[in-house]
Amino acid sequence: MLTEYYNNISNYLTQTFGANFIFFTILITTVVSIGYFIGISYIITHMDKGYFVRNQISDDDTLPIPLLTSMGHSGIYLVKIAKIMLGLCLLVCGVVMLVLPGQGLITMLIGLSLIPFPGKHRIELNLLSRNSVRSTLNWIRIKANKEPFIFD
Repeated sequence: MLTEYYNNISNYLTQTFGANFIFFTILITTVVSIGYFIGISYIITHMDKGYFVRNQISDDDTLPIPLLTSMGHSGIYLVKIAKIMLGLCLLVCGVVMLVLPGQGLITMLIGLSLIPFPGKHRIELNLLSRNSVRSTLNWIRIKANKEPFIFD
């Protein structure tokens, strides 16, 4: 029954889109997934090992960034908007990767860490409470010869 279902789907897709379109879609998806994993690994390995420890004054990014203070208020706002847009994009990609191949929870965690909103800390703690997320984050750091993250 299951093989008949997959045969029907593959016949429908081949007739509707063509074999070349399906092949290039699979190829592009594979290349983007590999590039994404390399990018996320780079970000994770360059984060501070105490990034997830929350002994800070506030949950949001209200502390001034020394490099951006010379840019003025408009430059700071542009950087904050770009950071929020990147966070939203990563959050959507993470939700999609819960169904498709990829590191969905890790991507959602990184996306959430870039977006300032009420309750952010609680959601991050919920994601970080999963052993699979913690072990994946630390596995990537150990492979890059970095110290593992310190969690609350």
